[in-house]
Amino acid sequence: MQRGQLFWFVVFLGIAASAVAGDVWINCAPGFDIFLDGESVGVSEADASGKDLRGIEPGAHTIRIEKNGIAMAEFSVMVGFDPNQVEVGELAASMSEEAPAASQEAVDKMLVGTLEITSDPGECNVKIGRRRFLKKHPIMTIPGIPVGEHKMWFESSGMVLSEKVVVQAIQPARIFVDFQNQRVAITGDDPEVEGGDSVAETQSPGAEPECIEYWVQVLRTGHAEIIEPSRSALEDQGFPPYHQRLIIIEDDGAIPVYKLRVGPISRENKAKHVAGLLRHGGFRTAWVVPEECQ
Repeated sequence: MQRGQLFWFVVFLGIAASAVAGDVWINCAPGFDIFLDGESVGVSEADASGKDLRGIEPGAHTIRIEKNGIAMAEFSVMVGFDPNQVEVGELAASMSEEAPAASQEAVDKMLVGTLEITSDPGECNVKIGRRRFLKKHPIMTIPGIPVGEHKMWFESSGMVLSEKVVVQAIQPARIFVDFQNQRVAITGDDPEVEGGDSVAETQSPGAEPECIEYWVQVLRTGHAEIIEPSRSALEDQGFPPYHQRLIIIEDDGAIPVYKLRVGPISRENKAKHVAGLLRHGGFRTAWVVPEECQ
């Protein structure tokens, strides 16, 4: 028998005060002044390949980096429970005051967007165009990508997956790379769906409808100590314990893997909406998992 449809609050309450703070590693050249939400947090260092920011409150934050002779770069990151690796890459030289106006206008027209990549497993190699990155943390953010379609490759343990990604200036392109199931999922910020809206479903005559329910996975970790704070944060956002599912995977004495999900949800578009709310609420790696009804 299919379980009841998930109930959620459209207006979410935010992360609980007891939730685990997030970390951001900014990988850039040495000597850059780094600002978090307008406040100076130090200078990038050569031996650390950038700057490691710890204990940041979960949610949306603005990063700005500056250096004499280099054009200022500013971008947004969403801080959650998992560390975020920000790959700044090369920056253009700043325009001099004597530069022709036409050149400045050309710079203004160069639109760029952001890629946000999560993967299972967390470490993998990423390639876009001629740029290569080593993804070491659960989340990797790459700002400054030119707007348009790009071909990307992802490699882990000899397996290579590829996909075309459309980068927009308005919202980040979010990519989930699942090497276990050999799939690459690309999402953006999902538009809000009103509770009374319905989606027309078409079925061929005589076909038996498939019973599929959707769950939103918010966490995959080997650290048991963050499970309870995560469950409390979910409850504060309108997802009570009876709409949470904790999956524990153990393999021959190895460290258990914990998967935390909320659901079930009857329609995929509503599940995507819930995933979007949870991403903005601090569960940065939230994504939709379809399952057969139980």
